[in-house]
Amino acid sequence: MARFIYIIFFTLFLSGELFSQANVGSINVSGNEYLTRTEITDMMITRRNSPLNKDQFMLDLKTIRDRYKTAGFIYMKFNGEELKFSEDSLNVDIDLNISEGERVNIGEINITGNKSIPPGKILAGFETKTGGSLNDAELNQDLKLLLRSYEKIGLPFAKIIVKDISVYKDGDKDKLRLDLEIDENTLVKIDQVRIKGNETTKDYVIIRELNLDKNKTIDSESLQNIKEKLDRLNIFEYVADPKVYSLKNKNESGLLIEVREGNTNTFDGILGYVPPVEGVSSGYLTGLVNVSFRNLFGTARKVEAKYLQEVKETQELAFKYFEPYFFNLPLNVNLGFLQRIQDTTYTKRNLDLKADFLFSDKFTISAIAGYERVIPSDSLSGSVVIADSRILLSGIELRYDNRDNIFIPTKGFLYRSSYSYGSKKIFNISELQNLGYSEFYSVQKYSLDLEFYYSFFKRQTALLRLFGGEVLSGKLEDSDFFRIGGTNYIRGYRNEQFLASRLAAQNFELRYAVSRRGFLFGFFDAGYYFRPFDQTNNFPEQSGFLYGYGLGIRLETGLGLIGVSYALGKGDGFQDGKINFGLINDF
Repeated sequence: MARFIYIIFFTLFLSGELFSQANVGSINVSGNEYLTRTEITDMMITRRNSPLNKDQFMLDLKTIRDRYKTAGFIYMKFNGEELKFSEDSLNVDIDLNISEGERVNIGEINITGNKSIPPGKILAGFETKTGGSLNDAELNQDLKLLLRSYEKIGLPFAKIIVKDISVYKDGDKDKLRLDLEIDENTLVKIDQVRIKGNETTKDYVIIRELNLDKNKTIDSESLQNIKEKLDRLNIFEYVADPKVYSLKNKNESGLLIEVREGNTNTFDGILGYVPPVEGVSSGYLTGLVNVSFRNLFGTARKVEAKYLQEVKETQELAFKYFEPYFFNLPLNVNLGFLQRIQDTTYTKRNLDLKADFLFSDKFTISAIAGYERVIPSDSLSGSVVIADSRILLSGIELRYDNRDNIFIPTKGFLYRSSYSYGSKKIFNISELQNLGYSEFYSVQKYSLDLEFYYSFFKRQTALLRLFGGEVLSGKLEDSDFFRIGGTNYIRGYRNEQFLASRLAAQNFELRYAVSRRGFLFGFFDAGYYFRPFDQTNNFPEQSGFLYGYGLGIRLETGLGLIGVSYALGKGDGFQDGKINFGLINDF
């Protein structure tokens, strides 16, 4: 019975509260300047001639504060929200006294964590700007568009966090500092790899270049490097930016690699004829034959054979073979053979072996071994002495390459240094001993090569190359020297016009890209060379400063990359210029 009476009493009490709810008679607004009275009252659910709901009234006040905050009035407050009830409490008048405070605009937008998209590009796409007010809706839209930009470059799992919004003093004014933190999602697990466009190249050749770890995860940096690594294979005409995608109905991700294969097998030939000179020489043919297979059986193996007839008595035969990932290890093996018949003086044969240990995508350490044989010509004049010799050599080479593109780099540098030590044996020592020859010599050779690339504007690149090298031995011969001229070291001189045991050279080029692999260029080369006195052959010491300059073009053709340049040397007139034409070596 008591419980029944309590329920009736509680019901009557609530009914009294509901029936005694006051109606809103008027809404008065004061102190407002930025927003009009109509704009403020339109934001409110509480209306004139409607019952007053205190909870809804508090939500209306929050809506007004948020609107002011969005416009930059972060210090806005209500000095009073007075509710004036009538004597019978059936009606109520609302008085809102607003203090808007100083308007605070955005002074700084700081972005951290972004590696794939530069801050300038991000801010250029924002509607939220420094000097403007902070609008939550605009900022959210900016962040959504930025996430879409990350999706387009293959980073669909990027996250953006508004880390902090703070007020700081700029002179006597308050300003907002907006801190955005971007997580490009460095741990994306790849469950599937799709390859499109490879008609000849085996899938495993492309997959091994991805260099996925045991967990098959990739980060934003490795995703960017994938395209560069595939470009370095030099077997694809085009490599698209890799894309990460989500598998439907699965919490898994896939990686899409899209390529277009180029012409990797070439057979090129250049034929020339030098007419006879009466009483001096008969006519003869010159030329070049080059056969290249850069993707043998679709495995990225390379084979190249070349025959070059420079002049009547000078010819060269070369063979190169490249085996990638020997025994599925990060080890590349290079094998080379070269035979050069130099005028009527000697024949030189080289057999070279190089093993490249791939310590990272950019850093390589190579072990070098070689065999060199020099055989004097039977018709050698008695005034020229060349030893019948053999050199066994070994050495090391270091290479670091962080260029953004191997064909037309716009930034980065390439570093190469090498050192080799050889033991030289003289076979005809009995004939040369009286000329001061010994049976054994050591031959040391070292070099340092640096290339720096920088771009000032679109399609343009500047190259600065620095080279230094020296050959040291108790007895230096023609076959030991650096050969300057043609396209080697300092352009503007005849091929092999100068020989040097010590060389320091620089090349400066301004390039303008005309295709993906082709460019126009102007150049200036300079350097110092030194050749010691050869007492045996009574050849004087030579040294000097050389320079050359000119213009050129490199073209991408169906036969491969072809380079043509016109160069002038020190003291040359326009008609003395040298034209160099040749194929760009792919090895």
